[in-house]
Amino acid sequence: MKRVLVALVLVLAMFSTTVASAAPATPAGEYWEDLKAMYEEWTAMEGTSDMKITVTLPEEDPMVFDVNIKSFGNMEDMSASMEMTIATEDPELQIPVIHMMTVGSDIYLNTEIIKLLAEKMEMGDMVQIEEEYVMLQGGEGVPEVSSQYLMDILEFVEDMDLDFEFDITKEGDTYTLNMDSDQMIDLFDAYMVFSMENSAELMELSGQEMEFELTEEEIQEALAMYEEVFAPMLETAREAIKGSYYNQVTTITDEAYDEEAELYITSPMGNIMVEMVSSTERLDEYTLELPESVKVYTQDDLTNLLIGSMGLPEGGRNLAAMLDVDQDMYMIITETEVIEGEVEITLTQEGLSYMSVKDAVEIFGLQMEPSEELMHIRELDNHGYDIEWNQQLRMIEVYVEMPEPALELPMEESAE
Repeated sequence: MKRVLVALVLVLAMFSTTVASAAPATPAGEYWEDLKAMYEEWTAMEGTSDMKITVTLPEEDPMVFDVNIKSFGNMEDMSASMEMTIATEDPELQIPVIHMMTVGSDIYLNTEIIKLLAEKMEMGDMVQIEEEYVMLQGGEGVPEVSSQYLMDILEFVEDMDLDFEFDITKEGDTYTLNMDSDQMIDLFDAYMVFSMENSAELMELSGQEMEFELTEEEIQEALAMYEEVFAPMLETAREAIKGSYYNQVTTITDEAYDEEAELYITSPMGNIMVEMVSSTERLDEYTLELPESVKVYTQDDLTNLLIGSMGLPEGGRNLAAMLDVDQDMYMIITETEVIEGEVEITLTQEGLSYMSVKDAVEIFGLQMEPSEELMHIRELDNHGYDIEWNQQLRMIEVYVEMPEPALELPMEESAE
C-alpha cells in the first residue's frame, strides 16, 4: 500500500509540476488554479470514464479492452467508491467487475478480483476468503489520507520547480495540452533529477522515513551517476518511442470537469493506444456505505502472504524457513502464514553459524536429544534439509524436498 500511495504522489507531481509553477497569467497557470480550486472547494463529486485500450504486438492481432468506470467521492472525509468494468473478446482474459472503496488509507476490494489476482500470482490456494469484500488496512508508515493530506500534496506540487514547459492553450473554459515523444522524455528526465534532489521531501510526503539522509555531496554523486549511466539510456528510449504523443482537451467550470484524452506509445516492442472520455460533476454531498461482509488484511498479513508464497514449489523444493543471523530470529513458512520466533545464533570469525541442538530440535523437528550443545547449522543437510546462504538478505534459507514441505511448529507457537 505504501508503494501505491507513493506512486499516486509521483504521478500527480510529474504531470502537474510545471503547470503548478507556471505564471498565473499563462494558460498553464490558469489551468492549475482551476484544478486546485476543484479539490479545495468541491465537497463531493460523481464521475464516469470510458476508455478504449488497444495493444498491438508484432505479428499478433490487436488486443482491445473497453473500460468503463463509475465513481463517487467525498472530498471532506476522503471516502470514495468505484465500479470498473473491463470488457475484451479474449475468453482467457475475462475479468470480473471491480468494486473498490476507500476510506482514508483503507482500501476495500470485492473478493472476486482478489481471488483472480491471487490466481495470476500462483497464490490461489493461499487465499481462502468467504467474505464478500477484502479490506487492505492502512497502518504504520502509511500516511492518513485526509483533506489536509491532499492539500499538503497540492502545496508540495505547487512549490516544485522543473525546467520544463507544457504546451497548453486556452479558449474560454477549455484547455488543450499536447505533448510529443521528445517532451515525454524531457519531462521524465526533469522529474527524475528533481526526485533525487528532493528525495527526503518525497519520502516524508509518502509517510515513509529514510533510514539516513543523503548529504549534498552524496546527492551530487547520485546525479553524476544518473547522467553517466541512465541519461544515455533515455536517448535510446527517445528514438525507440519516436512518434508517441499525448493530447488532452479539458473543460473546467464551477460545476463540472470534462476531459477527452489520447495517449499513443509506439516502440519496436509494440504499440499502445489509450482513448479516454470522462466527465465529473460536482455534488452537494455523498455518503459512502461500507459493506458488512469484510475480511481485513493488515500490512503484516500481506507480508506473510507474500513471504509465504516463496514457499511454493520451485525446482522440487519448498522454502520452509529462514534464519536471520543478525536479529537472532527464525521464520517458519507454511502454505498460509509465516510464524516468527527468537533463536540464538552464534557466528564465528570464520563466518560459520551455530545454534543449540535444543533449538534445532524444537524448530526443525530433528530426531535428536535436546541439549545446549551447539551444532553447525549446515548439519541440517544431514536431516533432510537443504541450506543456502542469502548474502543480499543476510539470512540462512532452509529448503525441504517436495512433497513434504511443512515443518512441525514449536509447541509454544502452536499453543498460540
